[in-house]
Amino acid sequence: MDFSSAKIKINRWLIALVLGLSLGFSYEPPYIRYTFHEQFTNILGYTDTQLGLMISVYGTVALIFYIVGGVSADKFSCRTLIIVSLLGSALGCGVMATYPPFWVALGVQALFVVTTIGLLWSPVYKVGALLGTQKEQGKILPMISSFEGVGAFITTLSCTTIYALVGGDHNIAGLRIVYIVYAAWGVLIALCTYLFVPEKTLYEEAADEAAEEKEEKVDKKTAHAILIEVLKNPMTWIAAFIVLGSYICYSALTYSQSYLVDIFGMDMTKASFFTILRNQVMKIVAGPLSVVLMSTAVLKSSPTRLCVVTGCLSIIGLVVTFFIPGNPSVLPLVMGGAIILSLFALLGKAQNFACTGETGVDPRIFGTMTGVVSIVGYSSDVWLYVVCGRWQETLEPVAAYRNIHILAIAGCVLMIVSGLLLLAKLKKEGKNVFA
Repeated sequence: MDFSSAKIKINRWLIALVLGLSLGFSYEPPYIRYTFHEQFTNILGYTDTQLGLMISVYGTVALIFYIVGGVSADKFSCRTLIIVSLLGSALGCGVMATYPPFWVALGVQALFVVTTIGLLWSPVYKVGALLGTQKEQGKILPMISSFEGVGAFITTLSCTTIYALVGGDHNIAGLRIVYIVYAAWGVLIALCTYLFVPEKTLYEEAADEAAEEKEEKVDKKTAHAILIEVLKNPMTWIAAFIVLGSYICYSALTYSQSYLVDIFGMDMTKASFFTILRNQVMKIVAGPLSVVLMSTAVLKSSPTRLCVVTGCLSIIGLVVTFFIPGNPSVLPLVMGGAIILSLFALLGKAQNFACTGETGVDPRIFGTMTGVVSIVGYSSDVWLYVVCGRWQETLEPVAAYRNIHILAIAGCVLMIVSGLLLLAKLKKEGKNVFA
């Protein structure tokens, strides 16, 4: 089978685009406070702690479904799982459009866990990883992340634009319309997935054919045996802490919108559009830029090295924020700094799951390993947003955001230390194929 043909390469990037769009849409509704935080507190009356609790419910329930999703990705059709996920997320958006009581909103957050974590996350990354060789994962996975930014940008920009057109800040129906638009996007992307994502990738088919020819038993392992194998692998835990450190930094920086509003006086609508630039647009840039940067002599095509470098740069930028006065006159400067910090965080985030591939994991158990890494890597959702929301409510704004930035620095330190440990272990075992 000729994997280098032009036709296969074109199809591969089309598939990667659809996978990225599915992620970009699906993670906007459960994390809607990234873009509409101030609107929820001012229009619907949700407190900062309640918004944090919604994310914590999502993160807590997700701890169960990361493993479920990983095992499911290894046992069932990834395309089918992705389609069901997208339609389920659209249903959840429809429920939220009715402005249900807060306890129902928490239930919808739990539903989003099933649709995004249980049915989408691991299947998307398994399909993406099997679109190319192990070394090509360093190009394919970041591009999926970049396409995720495209999906998030298109869906969120359309929602924010419509929200502004209907005068959402003073229109009780504003967020209802936002959720309806999100639901429509979910149905459309589900249709694209059905049309363009295959039941199996070429590399997955080749692996299955080779296993049959050699009468291997690997694919017949029970889910329990695969899980035990993954848990016993020390590389799993090192890769997981790289993701955790990267994600803590990224999550803390999502408070940039509130930071600009509370400290520097930016209005809510402008802050929402700025969030799209800071997060979605920078995510689009970060994927291909990370691939370009990895081609340099310093990084040697290693995603782990890139994570270490971006972690160091992020720490420098975060320390600088401690010395910026809370004066509206410096708002443009702070906005520029927030964009740069977001880019650093997203460069690392674009490659952190490629670090999992750098460990040399067997492609046939990649889904399960992704699930385990995700449990640890995204476990900060359980507590981070509640803690940060509590800081916002109980501390002076300057002190609250200083604590949030210190938390981001701690995440960077964890990512750097874990990355260096992974590089040292790969070098010792002679497994670093990128060196």
